[in-house]
Amino acid sequence: MKKLQGVARPLFLCLMVLVVFGAYVVRLIQWQLVQGETFLNQSDASTASYIKLTGARGQILDKDGNGLAVNRTTYQITLRRAETDMQQVNDIILKLIEILEDQDEEWIDNLPLELDEVGACVFRENCDSEIAYMKSAAMLNVNSYATAEQCMTQLVEMFDCADYSREDQRRIVSVRYNMVKNQFGYYTPYLFADDVSADTMQILSEKSLELPGVEVQVGTVREYTDGSLAPHIIGQTGYLSQDQYDKLKENGKLYSEDNLSGYTYDDVIGKSGIESAFEEQLRGTSGKEEIEIDSDGQAVKDEITQEPQGGNTVWLTLDSRIQQVANASLSKNVTASAEAGPDGTADKWYGQDCVAGAAVMVDVKTGGILCASTFPTYDINQYLTDSDYYKQINEDENTPMFNRAFSGRFTPGSTFKPMVAAAALQEGVLTKTTTIHCSGQYTFYDDWQPKCMGTHGTINVVTALQKSCNVFFYETGRLLGIDKIMAYGGLFGLGEETGIEVSENSGMLSNPTDYAINHGVSWTDGITSQAAIGQADNSFTPVQMASYVTAIANDGVRIRLHLEDKITDYTGEEIIEQIGREELNHCGVDLENLKIVQESMRAVCTADGTGRRLANYGIAVAGKTGTAENGTNHSDNELFIGYAPYEDPQIAIAVVIEYGDKSTYSMNVVEDLLNAYFYGAYVDDDGNIQIPSAASQTAPEGE
Repeated sequence: MKKLQGVARPLFLCLMVLVVFGAYVVRLIQWQLVQGETFLNQSDASTASYIKLTGARGQILDKDGNGLAVNRTTYQITLRRAETDMQQVNDIILKLIEILEDQDEEWIDNLPLELDEVGACVFRENCDSEIAYMKSAAMLNVNSYATAEQCMTQLVEMFDCADYSREDQRRIVSVRYNMVKNQFGYYTPYLFADDVSADTMQILSEKSLELPGVEVQVGTVREYTDGSLAPHIIGQTGYLSQDQYDKLKENGKLYSEDNLSGYTYDDVIGKSGIESAFEEQLRGTSGKEEIEIDSDGQAVKDEITQEPQGGNTVWLTLDSRIQQVANASLSKNVTASAEAGPDGTADKWYGQDCVAGAAVMVDVKTGGILCASTFPTYDINQYLTDSDYYKQINEDENTPMFNRAFSGRFTPGSTFKPMVAAAALQEGVLTKTTTIHCSGQYTFYDDWQPKCMGTHGTINVVTALQKSCNVFFYETGRLLGIDKIMAYGGLFGLGEETGIEVSENSGMLSNPTDYAINHGVSWTDGITSQAAIGQADNSFTPVQMASYVTAIANDGVRIRLHLEDKITDYTGEEIIEQIGREELNHCGVDLENLKIVQESMRAVCTADGTGRRLANYGIAVAGKTGTAENGTNHSDNELFIGYAPYEDPQIAIAVVIEYGDKSTYSMNVVEDLLNAYFYGAYVDDDGNIQIPSAASQTAPEGE
């Protein structure tokens, strides 16, 4: 029995092996003899897939429909795999580049390697993420410490271009590197250049036989109609960085048959400003071109099955004409401040160090920003097309790319006083008839007795704001206390973001905790008195100060400021979203107390106030001037906040002249802005501000 069991097991295993092999033999016979012709036909048949057709980017318009960022029809050069002879691709690339460079056209060159003046290969500056990708397993798979020369050597070998000159090697490698990165293939054309002229297109058409696979197609490129109008707000677009691509991939936002709005490596994306903030609205939906490739790599079918859709159009609250006036006025007055000290002499401490400023105008009813100007500024068109200008702007120590209107933090000085007055009236620290005596110096403290800007005598809150008496507010701040100053400051939106759609700074409302961290000393009542006149660590953005004075004009209602007016479809015919007034909170001050502050701000802009420059202006203005100290190394900042008309506010304004020292220049900007809104002032072809309707300008200068 045991002997039989010992024989049965091997027999069983042999039988199983025979069965398995028998099954394979039967299957092979079926594949090769029975179904052989079917499979042969399948192998000879074409394979089908699709090519992305990019949808046009939506436009950005001002409130009246004037183009700010629009699309210009142009010609694009692509390489298509089905028609490209890959054995000759390096020569095709060089021929194409030679034609483009002869025509002064640019081709897409994103290789993070370049040749220095002696022909050595070095890494490009500011390309860390691209360099990391090039060295990664996805491309070269080299050590992170590999040199630029080592990377170049490997790329030359990879793309078989060792027999070319050093310069031509780099050209070939740059294009083919991008072709690999962009997954160039039968169903993924490669974008070689995205903005060529009609003349260049004609030359390429004539040389088409020499350039197999090169195709010219119609596309669009972004164009900024006035590159210097509002570059900090509009922003710019650019090709995806490696970091952006990786993030989009992580979030499932890459282009596919199921996600036609997704991105590919060679896509353009909003990089900053409105272009970035409204990327999802502006970006179009791609279409689909289905193609079939046969076994020889030839296209046998090419059909557009889904048309691309243009992105939505974003309408802003900006008024281009008012923005132009703000730009021209800031430029003129910052320059004038820098050139003139007291009595026309060049004295550093009277504004000679003035190089910058900002101005914001807000629609009081809606919160829409009508203008937001920053100086110094730059031209986005020139920045994107002129390498010398690009370098100059980036190296300018006055940082023209910095958005001072939204991100610049400035000590508010006396423009902070209306909020302190409102808080003190609400808390019962003051009434309209309460008086404080100003002898020209504040003497409450033994070790700190600052002087006032004048000797004002015994005055109430209306006169204190009208004359901008520091002594009055030193004492008011001491009695009110820092906790209540902080609380009401927050209710007025100071030290908080305004809600605009693009990047902004939240500023700082001076407080004991941060003061101790910043200065290494504990808070005292004396610091509270300094904070009450807008000094200490108080620092706010111009847009924040515009929001604050808008709340005063709106009887204490704080509204969200915004740049978006509405969003429509690409044609502008269908409204998708309309932005209206959005109330955030009430400032917590009763109307009867706020009316006292409003009355005081109107007094500022009369013959006896610090804003007397506007006393005889054709429309009643309420406002507050400010002079803010900047330590010992710079002149003072000059500021103005206000609204008009006084009885029925329509606009609010905030102006800052950085290191301006004399209020003449800030008040000049204010008057120009008022003329722009109420009298239609505009900038002529020579850059001068003109007023079509006569506005009263016979007012004495302020302090």
